[in-house]
Amino acid sequence: MKKIITLIFAGVLGLSLAFLIPQEPATPWQSIGGCGAGGSGGGAGDGIKWIGQGVSGGLLETEVFIKKGVGQNFSSFTLSPRFSFKPTWSSQLGVTVPFMSHQGEVQYRSNQTPTDRTTGGVGDLSFDFSQTIGSGGAASISLGLSIPTGQYDIKRGSDAANEILPASFQKGSGLYSATLGWNYSRDTDKGIWLYNLSYSHPFNVSFNGDNEFNDTYWKDYDTKNDDRFEYYFKGYGENDLGAYTPPSVSASIAYGYRGQANFVHSFGVNFSAPLGVAWISSEKVGEYDPRPDPDHKAWSMAFVYGLEFSNTDYPFFFAFSLPLHDKANPANPDDEYDESPMRAWNLPDMDDFLQQWTIAFGVKAAFL
Repeated sequence: MKKIITLIFAGVLGLSLAFLIPQEPATPWQSIGGCGAGGSGGGAGDGIKWIGQGVSGGLLETEVFIKKGVGQNFSSFTLSPRFSFKPTWSSQLGVTVPFMSHQGEVQYRSNQTPTDRTTGGVGDLSFDFSQTIGSGGAASISLGLSIPTGQYDIKRGSDAANEILPASFQKGSGLYSATLGWNYSRDTDKGIWLYNLSYSHPFNVSFNGDNEFNDTYWKDYDTKNDDRFEYYFKGYGENDLGAYTPPSVSASIAYGYRGQANFVHSFGVNFSAPLGVAWISSEKVGEYDPRPDPDHKAWSMAFVYGLEFSNTDYPFFFAFSLPLHDKANPANPDDEYDESPMRAWNLPDMDDFLQQWTIAFGVKAAFL
């Protein structure tokens, strides 16, 4: 895995060298953002991005985010350090290493008793690169790549009844994911408007041509010459357990207000929609039985408030996110493999609105 990470990082660095255009940003807002790329599949997430003056000076920049998410029957904690440097004034290359913990109820079927589960550890690494375009420094493009370093087949239960936990409890997706983004900013008298469009495309790579679980989970299946089990590359987001993550598009708009000395207030909304229906794998170890995700969201939004204390050496950032999504349709009772109910776009799920939230705290520093 270390060799894989080294090769991918070298490829991203090589890509960045193709964009080396020495061009100093025209505004003090060049540090706005955060990772901004490298997501995997549909869903707006929490929509939280660092918006503020950032830090000045130093070759290496560190951004550390701590996030706590809470829902009606789950909670999560994430620590995400991001390290970045600027190959030129107009470009930035970064890597994010997420550490996470998930707690909540697991209920695979409505006729089963819910069970409390907990997981935690290192998630999927992500690399990101951004390049300012044009002479004014207002627009930029971003490229992101996440790699499957986090475990995605975590099991719980007795030796005789092990069950694979849902994707929301896993530390990784089992997939690579590439993200292309376009960013634009417009200064005002006391603030700035920020716009973003992005497209994420999950895919899968096998360096030996085999599904990772051919000799364990799928040993009772005839997988020979089946492209789902023996492959070097899948151009779509199906992992080795059979779970499928569709591509997704997202758009966001935010306003940062700097009319108060040493503070930057920001308000934003993020919208995301998957370009297809997500599928989940079987929870039973050794049984290959993917099916449409009954909790699939056809669209998602997140409303975000952020506040940066603009200390030039160690700025702090506080954010609060409130999600809103469409109401999931029940699965077809006659055919659980029918994904047509999940394709329908519905009105917002107001019963779940205000029942979920994410709070975040971040700090930045520059070194060398």
